[in-house]
Amino acid sequence: MFLAQEIIRKKRDGHALSDEEIRFFINGIRDNTISEGQIAALAMTIFFHDMTMPERVSLTMAMRDSGTVLDWKSLHLNGPIVDKHSTGGVGDVTSLMLGRWSQPAAAIFR
Repeated sequence: MFLAQEIIRKKRDGHALSDEEIRFFINGIRDNTISEGQIAALAMTIFFHDMTMPERVSLTMAMRDSGTVLDWKSLHLNGPIVDKHSTGGVGDVTSLMLGRWSQPAAAIFR
């Protein structure tokens, strides 16, 4: 069992977080057991101390696994399924470029 404040403190002090600590924090966000203030504090300390590549991978996987993961294998689609999300501000130009770039890989762009 971890404490959110200890995870924040560890990152604030410049140490890398473990897979388990990252997973605990992300699951806490999902379960509403981590407060908005704690989320903001971790985001701020990551801004100032960055994340290692293993931490980034772990964060991405924890975020993916915190919800429903769709399985498209039964559809027998010809190529990988890709999806693009945006926080806004980049316009439709990004979607148009990614659509064209994904065609050579036979990707199904959704």
